[in-house]
Amino acid sequence: MKKFLALMVVILIASISFSGCMEKEKEGIVIARNFWVESYQPTVNLSDLTAGGLPSVDISYSKSENMGIGDQIFVYYQIYMENIENFRGKAHCIVDGKELAAFDVDKEYLPVPPQNASMLGLPQAIADEKFFSEGNVYTFVWPFKFDHFGNYTFHFYVESNGTKYGEIEREFNFAYSPTDDNRWALIITVDPPENGVASWKDGAMVLDLLSHYYEFPRKNIVYLSNTCATRENVKNAMKWLSQHTNNDSKLVFWFSGHGGLEINGDNDRELIDGKLVLWKDCLYDGDVASFFANSHSYNILSVVDACYSGEFGGPEDMEAIFGGLGSRDRIEEKGRVLFTSATTFTRSKATENGGVATLLMVGGLRGIHDRMGRNADSFPYGNKDGKICAEEAAWWAALHCYIPPFHGFPEVNDCYPGNLYLGK
Repeated sequence: MKKFLALMVVILIASISFSGCMEKEKEGIVIARNFWVESYQPTVNLSDLTAGGLPSVDISYSKSENMGIGDQIFVYYQIYMENIENFRGKAHCIVDGKELAAFDVDKEYLPVPPQNASMLGLPQAIADEKFFSEGNVYTFVWPFKFDHFGNYTFHFYVESNGTKYGEIEREFNFAYSPTDDNRWALIITVDPPENGVASWKDGAMVLDLLSHYYEFPRKNIVYLSNTCATRENVKNAMKWLSQHTNNDSKLVFWFSGHGGLEINGDNDRELIDGKLVLWKDCLYDGDVASFFANSHSYNILSVVDACYSGEFGGPEDMEAIFGGLGSRDRIEEKGRVLFTSATTFTRSKATENGGVATLLMVGGLRGIHDRMGRNADSFPYGNKDGKICAEEAAWWAALHCYIPPFHGFPEVNDCYPGNLYLGK
């Protein structure tokens, strides 16, 4: 028992939140149980451009108390029992009715397979089935991510032959804390189990860029990846962001994953619609156009890193034509810088470090240098004013895609009067 109480003290100091209890159950059995969550955020280092025309990437995760939507969460459950016979059982963690898997082989929540998580600085997976005996403390961990602000119900127990031990159910309130910083972002990355493209690295790069390099308030950034990136969740996130933005807001929209074209994908006059493949269903160019319009922002940076992404703001986007006829909202409107990794009819390129367009765009915004020692603010890309705007970064990234060995056909559509800076 002293061992368990000592662990409780450590938890109190190191955890974001915790809840526990000790009860005497039937037949004199004493069970103590506890749960807490830990949040991890990525730190990314980019080199200058190498001989291959791309930067090298180093990504690591570290524990953080400044938790936001999409951070890598680990849920811990701890149990101690006395006056009980030894048994073999399985620990369960159920969040809002969905049971989590200790070994997340499909990467629903983890960025990498469980056996590689520790290489990034993330906790190692622990088997959820054990041989239990009295007097020992057992700890279990499950990967998870919050996909919205609000209350979550956590339900834990150990089960053996239909009998539950150490059952505990608690409400966890993941609340939004308002800030006077009027900068917002929606990041979406999807790596389908059968056809991953290392989009998780793109998400880590963009999240680190906005939250650490440009110091966006972490809770103003909504990051939806894999199982969190369903159409319902994305649409809810767009609605939530639109309720907080206004004409003066700076808004970043960034997607990385698979894209395509679909005949009459949404309900506008456009015959062929661009689509972005989500974990469930798709997001269409009309959805993004409506999001931008509903945000009322005149300071939008949109980056879409997907095949056939020209339909999300490229100069040849047919939606601009039909939108001009008054049918629906358009992505191409005043106050927006639009960068796509491909045209409407070409594919994007990706590496084991993520999408090429995202690598270069993030690098441009961070001010890395090419092989001539020039960053996005240097001639001929920028105006040499000592600051890097979204337009300079976009042109720097696009031109370096066209330089041999050629990394695709990105497009820049600058609809912003002046220069769009992401700083406060």
